Amino acid sequence: MKLLELQRAFQSHILHGTGGIEAIVPGSARFDVATRLGVYSGGYAERLIEALAQTYPAVRFALGERTFARLIRTLAHESPSRHFSVRYYGEGLATLIAGALEGPQGRGCRELALWEWDLAAAFDAADAQTVSSADLAAIEPASWPALRFELTPSLHVRTLATNAVEWWKAACADGTRPRRWRARRPAQWVLWRSELAIYFRKLPPAEERMLAAARCGARFDEMCAELEGAEAAPVRAATLLHGWLKSGWIVGARIAP
Repeated sequence: MKLLELQRAFQSHILHGTGGIEAIVPGSARFDVATRLGVYSGGYAERLIEALAQTYPAVRFALGERTFARLIRTLAHESPSRHFSVRYYGEGLATLIAGALEGPQGRGCRELALWEWDLAAAFDAADAQTVSSADLAAIEPASWPALRFELTPSLHVRTLATNAVEWWKAACADGTRPRRWRARRPAQWVLWRSELAIYFRKLPPAEERMLAAARCGARFDEMCAELEGAEAAPVRAATLLHGWLKSGWIVGARIAP
């Protein structure tokens, strides 16, 4: 058997319990074939449980050790990793939760998984040099309507219909579980990294619309159009931009052709 065929047979046995590899793997007086193979087939899922517990500590807190481990074992065998680094494995947990759990807990844990994945993605995002107030002040006023802004790669926006963030906070503090998963109303959250710290907050509706336009590549005049009040919109937009600058969201500004 060629090496590639051996590797595929071994992988198939670990992921799906496929037979055939037993004839190739020798046993010993101390460990028979089934025991030797079991070390790998059992250890594969256990290592992923340990790894994803670092990515999803709040999901584990909310589900409990046993349910969390059961879901990760299912994920490990139904959706094996296709990346060389385990850091990029586990994005499918939210989808798995949505299909496995019902009711408020299912919806809440799904959003909690999405939230924790966004946190990890923000932390690992590429570095980018931020734009300063002086950089923007140097741009001619007549050019401002055509300005487009590039946002930091670490910035993520997530709409949550549950109080998943409260569950996350409780998990971080090892505190009391919130009484419910339901939130009063859906809210849009923005999260980003500055230096080595992750920040997040809710977005007010006006800023939500303006940020959505900026993320789609809109010009400054188009971003202003998302704000109510034609006369006050540029001032309001400039105020929001100042906050974005202080938070390190803006990493580029160019005049659109």
